Amino acid sequence: MLRWRQLFKRKSLEGLIAELAGENRLRRALGPVSLTALGVGCIIGAGIFVMTGRAAAEDAGPAVMVSYAVAALGCVFAALCYAEFAALAPVAGSAYTYSYATLGELFAWIIGWDLILEYAMACACVAAGWGNYLNEFLDVAFDYRIPDKYCSAPTVANDALFNMPAVGIMIVITIILIVGIRESAITNAVLTVVKLAVVLFVIGIGFTLINEKQNNWTDVPYAQRKTAADYIDAEAVVTNVMREDDAESGEKELTDDQRVQIKNDAAYLRAYLTLKKIEQVTAEGTTKGDLTTEQAAAQVADAQRQLESTPATAPPRERLEKYLDAVGEKELQKWGIVRYVVKPETLQPIDNAVRSNFAPYGLSGIMLGAAIVFFAFIGFDSISTHAEEAINPQRDVPIAILASLGICTVLYILVAAVITGMEPYPEIDAKAAIAAAFRKQAEAKDSGLLRLSSLFISTGALAGLTSVLLVTFLSQARIFLAMARDKLLPPSIFGTVHPRFKTPHISTALTGFCICIVAALTPIEALGEMVNIGTLFAFTVVCITVLILRIQKPEMPRPFRCPLLYVVAPAGVIVNVAMMLFLPLVTWVRLFVWMAIGMAFYFAYGYRHSILGKELMTELAKEGVGPTDAPLR
Repeated sequence: MLRWRQLFKRKSLEGLIAELAGENRLRRALGPVSLTALGVGCIIGAGIFVMTGRAAAEDAGPAVMVSYAVAALGCVFAALCYAEFAALAPVAGSAYTYSYATLGELFAWIIGWDLILEYAMACACVAAGWGNYLNEFLDVAFDYRIPDKYCSAPTVANDALFNMPAVGIMIVITIILIVGIRESAITNAVLTVVKLAVVLFVIGIGFTLINEKQNNWTDVPYAQRKTAADYIDAEAVVTNVMREDDAESGEKELTDDQRVQIKNDAAYLRAYLTLKKIEQVTAEGTTKGDLTTEQAAAQVADAQRQLESTPATAPPRERLEKYLDAVGEKELQKWGIVRYVVKPETLQPIDNAVRSNFAPYGLSGIMLGAAIVFFAFIGFDSISTHAEEAINPQRDVPIAILASLGICTVLYILVAAVITGMEPYPEIDAKAAIAAAFRKQAEAKDSGLLRLSSLFISTGALAGLTSVLLVTFLSQARIFLAMARDKLLPPSIFGTVHPRFKTPHISTALTGFCICIVAALTPIEALGEMVNIGTLFAFTVVCITVLILRIQKPEMPRPFRCPLLYVVAPAGVIVNVAMMLFLPLVTWVRLFVWMAIGMAFYFAYGYRHSILGKELMTELAKEGVGPTDAPLR
């Protein structure tokens, strides 16, 4: 019984509110305009620079614009619930602080541990994206690029060693935060202006560069792709099959003969897939009346000639069938874990019904794209944490949340429209889409002005990503410090403050080292998926718990009450869980492993050393309860 009491024992709301008294009280000076500006500044950051290209090129095509709208909808519901959650404990802080005061120690630990994952993976992801934009900057400014071998995470499909720029920027950020950095409203304002300037510049100039001869949003046939890069990474498929066939090769260096075979088989596979897709789409077009029989036959014949004229020789039938099986598996991967509970023959017709030139990957591509670009909206919770400073939180907080998300959504959709309009989505650079699009235009038109534009975008992106790294890593340190002060983490490691710099130097150095390793060796796609599933999980928990608390404790003081909570909270759960379901199974496995490690650590250490647990034992001792079954030793 005592153990259960500690798991759900809450921090005193009175104690937290007492922090508002006297000189420590924050002045209520923020109106809806100030809060909206704050929200826009915090939201616009890494996501738009890092994730838009990947989602457009590989997941959703031009329909990435719809993906942004879906992600924004989930964010609106979650943000309104988060605002009420934050208002329950009206002090400046994080979801960890709020949950400790309203839900109890166990939930505080779960959310805190999840935030550690979110912030750490976000830092690693942004660091990897920073390296991609550094390469774009070097390419435009000095006509030099860091070799992919030292600028990518190693996978079975490449010979990369590690992501050197990601490690370099993380070392610099770690040193800065150990030595100490003073947050400044002026600095934040300048960085916000820089980020907004880049985004507005991309929109303003980009629309003038949209291809006038071909509408890349709707006129790029999803069957007739210039390359198969958007459909399948043919070389990755061939390499993986080769690895499986030659188990003894393991991760050893590929031979020259194997490299030639990979290039040959991948080229043939691309042409073969294009033919099969055109056969499928023309058959559908003929049935719907969009194509005449003669038009369909002409398109198929053209694709057949392209296949026959491919310099690559056809691989043996058995090996080709293995490639096709791998391709079919790849197509289903966009359904995430849905594919494990719904039969593939049910899912494919759904995709085909939605599939078009605008949405070449169907419904699964749009939803997976939403789960990926959700990264671009992380930061809206900052508005809720400033509810204490709002002049009229009941009115100003929801206005600021909706306004900031609305502004950012419009900007994101416009940027996505520009990127997918400037070039066909199969040709979009997934690593640094915005700067690369302008660089390609500059090279095609031999324009010095466009080269300067690309240079400006790369420089602005580097500045914006650096600021995001600083703020995110700083938030990570604050979470560690808060949990260490509650003795849920070892204070000697995570709570020690440097006597000179007054910073949590040990935890910062340790975390920086771990993030360096992860950023150096993990593909940016996996990092982004981990950030998103961790954040979506946290916001889903918030939506559920706010609804439960409204039912169980309606008398609790709420400076802000979520409007239509009984509609908003369930809608938030549905939309956010839906996005989570489209993330890959391996991402779910990583989340569960991380949470399992966290629960093991909590019961092995945090549960036994918790300050709240000690206070509970003291209370029970005063009541005459014996030490039997006590949580502390």
